[in-house]
Amino acid sequence: MAGLCVLISPSLAQHYAVTDLGLLPGGTFSQAAAINSLGQVTGFADGPPMSHAFLWTKANGMQDLGALFVSGASWGASINDLGHVTGGSWIDDVNNAAYLWTAATGMQSIVPVHDGYGGKSIDNFDQVAGWTTVEPPEAFVWTKKNGELNLNTLLGGMGSGASGNNDLGQVVGYFQATDGNLHAFFWTLPSGYEDLGEGQATAINLFGNVVGVNSANHAFLWTRHNGMQDLGTLTGDDGSSAAAINFYGHIVGMSTSSSGSRAFLWNARKGMRDLNTLIPSNSGWTLWEASGINVFGSIVGTGMINGQFHAFMLTLTGSAEE
Repeated sequence: MAGLCVLISPSLAQHYAVTDLGLLPGGTFSQAAAINSLGQVTGFADGPPMSHAFLWTKANGMQDLGALFVSGASWGASINDLGHVTGGSWIDDVNNAAYLWTAATGMQSIVPVHDGYGGKSIDNFDQVAGWTTVEPPEAFVWTKKNGELNLNTLLGGMGSGASGNNDLGQVVGYFQATDGNLHAFFWTLPSGYEDLGEGQATAINLFGNVVGVNSANHAFLWTRHNGMQDLGTLTGDDGSSAAAINFYGHIVGMSTSSSGSRAFLWNARKGMRDLNTLIPSNSGWTLWEASGINVFGSIVGTGMINGQFHAFMLTLTGSAEE
């Protein structure tokens, strides 16, 4: 039996294959932000003259999405199932904006955002949630029909940011409360906002389940039934944050310590697991953070390979539920 266990245990640990999403020409790093149901990925990568947003597909690899301004920078933050991307583009404190990118129109400015940030999340109706960096920061929701809706006044006016939305028009993020602390919020147009407690919400799925980071600097899962649940950290770490949640309630993010960070996967059956233990031990990768997960369980993030930070995609080769 001892020999049998030795043979079985490596295969049980190798749930995912790792794909290197590569670099833009002349670049030295790339970082993935989000993945859609079709396996298309967005993020940003460096390359002359500035870092640019990218769209990665299996067929075409990494495509440079350009920038709104000549010699300017851009970054991709979210991608919907139409392959439409949102993020931000910047060249100086005046010329910068959140954008919507489509293959048909290219990168189009939608909301001026001052010093940076921009669109943080896009749903399948091309509704964009994000924030500006005026003082104080201001959460917004943008739609093609109505343009920008500034949420900051509705959230108390002391500063806010919107980080996630879904196809039901539900939006999450953070606002600064009168107690001076940051609180996570849940907002809809018909009902207004709901204070979820201290912390910052980052993403929401179609069931209205919310993830983010709480006041203890730990990843959280908020549900209507259970409220805000602290997801803890990987063993030995002192902090964590959740970046994304899929249809099935699987959550990804990173767990941190003074020595660095590790990408994690959380589900209700297994709790929080280090994704580095779920890939082949000889892959050469160190997975630092996971930033997106789709309905099929494919995960994107950023890790180190051959001394460089590269965007990665993990695809299932076995059951992550084992």
